Amino acid sequence: PFEFFNYLSSIYLNTCDLVFYIDEHQCWYHKGIKDITNNIDETILFLNKIIQNGNYKKVIFMGTSAGGYASILFGSLCNNVNNVISFIPQTNLNSKTTKNLNPKYTNLKNIINKNTNYLLYGDTSIQNKNDLHHILHCEHIEEFSNVKIIKSNNCDLKQIRDSGFIKKTIDNIIFEI
Repeated sequence: PFEFFNYLSSIYLNTCDLVFYIDEHQCWYHKGIKDITNNIDETILFLNKIIQNGNYKKVIFMGTSAGGYASILFGSLCNNVNNVISFIPQTNLNSKTTKNLNPKYTNLKNIINKNTNYLLYGDTSIQNKNDLHHILHCEHIEEFSNVKIIKSNNCDLKQIRDSGFIKKTIDNIIFEI
């Protein structure tokens, strides 16, 4: 879980503030951030406070899988988030996965905003349409003009990192290349 944080810290240590949270409840962040918040609404307030106090020029939320879901969720609901980078995210949690989740936040199509740019990296190699990493989750929100999907036949995150894709993408956002 700290692979991207360690990688990004080594590159952007003196350029950016990096904040990393993990869903220790394994509940798509619906139970908040351990020892900080108790639910999504509290987490939104907490993150908005960090953004406001930081007086940032650019804010990027990034995540993988459930963290990808969270990056889209909080990137949509928090103030002044410029970009979301999400790898194999879930965007529509079905009844099998939504036990004890707030139904207001299970379908991300309902909360996409027009002020944030979304870059989703989806895996087309997964054949089971019920798999939480199926490309259909990315395609579920592709109707929005500010959502871009990169389709890959294999979403190997180490390979994506090592290829320079992540650094190039973040540099393009930060430095407006």
